[in-house]
Amino acid sequence: MQRLKINKTPLHLQARRHLLSLIENGTYQPGEQLPSEIDLAAQLGISRPTLREALLNLEQEGAIVRKHGVGTFVSSAWRSQLEGGLERLESILALAARQEMTTQMRGLSVEQVLADEELAGRLDIASGTPLTCVRRTIVVKHRPAAYMVDYSPVTILPPEALGTSFSGSVLDLLMRRNSLHVHEALAEITAINANALLAEQLEVEPGQALLLLTETLFADDNTPIEFSRNYFLPDLFRFHVLRR
Repeated sequence: MQRLKINKTPLHLQARRHLLSLIENGTYQPGEQLPSEIDLAAQLGISRPTLREALLNLEQEGAIVRKHGVGTFVSSAWRSQLEGGLERLESILALAARQEMTTQMRGLSVEQVLADEELAGRLDIASGTPLTCVRRTIVVKHRPAAYMVDYSPVTILPPEALGTSFSGSVLDLLMRRNSLHVHEALAEITAINANALLAEQLEVEPGQALLLLTETLFADDNTPIEFSRNYFLPDLFRFHVLRR
């Protein structure tokens, strides 16, 4: 492996770019284990802390998967990710259908809860307002891909509205209702590490890097009608934004 050249670009970004090029040109195949950190750092001529920062970037992008006590592997889903633009208001189910990928839902939980201060602020309602809470895991290609939690006032989405035909998307359910028009969404995306609950739901190790997409849906009159937290495995998703 070629040692990195000294230039103005931070070394961890040079290392990230170089390793990604090796993955993309097929030097390292999906599912293949990378050399140890000691060997990689020596081959690139960088320190192990610098290498770890580069590997963290690649893990958050979904290019690699690090298994504690085992090693670092090229993601088996690399180049077979669900890809979509954040500027487009669509569900993960619609995104998968467009790319001819099958999805399944498991662990569906529907309950009525009371809005705490955060949810009240997100939905512009009073604390203690009854909400319908919907939790479930979405499986893509037989792998848990996302854990999703949605909240909506019971006056907008009563628990009984989620009948046996519910396939996993609250967004799709709301958009099919003739009396309600979903006008726009405010989304925020951040990188987090899986806690014990998320690790169990997504079948990963605690501490695994995840993408958290929080989203508030608004009706035509700009009234918030739903808030969700969506936890995605980065090796199965690639989000982009089209700017004009």
